[in-house]
Amino acid sequence: MNMFTDSARQQGFSIPLHALRGMAALIVLLCHIQARIDEGFPQFTFVHIFNGSAAVTFFFVLSGLVVGASLAKTGVTANTTLVYAHRRIFRIMPLMLVTVTLGGLYLLYVDPHMPYSLNPKSYGEFNLMKFIAGYVGYSLKANPPTWSIFVELVASALIPLMILSGKNMRLIALAVVACIALSLLPFEFQHYWNFYMISFYLGLSLLLWGKPVAVLMARLPASAFWFLIIGLFTAFYLARLMTGAGYGDLWIVYYESILVAILIAVIYYSPERFTFLSSSAMKFLGDISYSLYLTHSLLLILLLNACIYALGATTIGAIVFVASSVGISLVLATISYHQIEMKGMHFGEDLRKQTLRLEKTSG
Repeated sequence: MNMFTDSARQQGFSIPLHALRGMAALIVLLCHIQARIDEGFPQFTFVHIFNGSAAVTFFFVLSGLVVGASLAKTGVTANTTLVYAHRRIFRIMPLMLVTVTLGGLYLLYVDPHMPYSLNPKSYGEFNLMKFIAGYVGYSLKANPPTWSIFVELVASALIPLMILSGKNMRLIALAVVACIALSLLPFEFQHYWNFYMISFYLGLSLLLWGKPVAVLMARLPASAFWFLIIGLFTAFYLARLMTGAGYGDLWIVYYESILVAILIAVIYYSPERFTFLSSSAMKFLGDISYSLYLTHSLLLILLLNACIYALGATTIGAIVFVASSVGISLVLATISYHQIEMKGMHFGEDLRKQTLRLEKTSG
């Protein structure tokens, strides 16, 4: 018996959460566009309203739920864990390999000749070791957003253990304590990955507590329900913007993770309240979210240099930069989704099936 397994088998795919994954990726894109405007068009001042960091926390909590539930449904055995690991590798790595390779080649051969760099100087000099480390997101120089993929890879390795804790409440309590203790270790781990394991575990754990919370909120009058949802979202989304909390601040990880876990729980177990997220446009954003997240950084610096070169640091230059950044990013992400993500996953499945056939034949 495993409580996570029992609960996961009762649930299916969530279209509203899939759509919100796309919205989160779009917020990261807009956040980075605004940062490039600050760099290339300093005469324009904007209030920073796009919170990419909160969007990443949302990704982590949602991954804990979605990835954890997919494995929990089958139960954690040696065989299911191998299949899970195989699928995670071919889900994550093909696009990582392509974007990091392109980013690394750009840094070696093009970036030194450009007025605006892909990375700030504080990242240090690019070298072979950073190039190689970039393929798992350990070094973010070749593609800055890959830092969160490194955290995802660490969490993916730990999720089977997280699921095994669902055998009883004592083990669940022990797992929570372990996540908290890990976050409090007095070492500066790469990308503070140890901070975020609690985010993934919170996402997984809402399989146990999410439905009662959603049912309780569903009993509220519609006006009170939406007031509470908007209040939770506002408190979650504005915290970093209002406080200036950074990646090294542990408290903000706990704060954001708890609030967004409650929001995800309500959306997951009360999808009928969020049908506005089920449009084809929203589903499209959800489909391309991973590609949009990983392909835009190099594109933005190319467009920034091109717009400054052709139009100067002018109003029209800024407008063209923003419009082209959003439009081309969406097109590039769509192509990447179909030609790299989907083909990578299909190749992985074909490879796994061929391996199984060979094992049966040799056996």
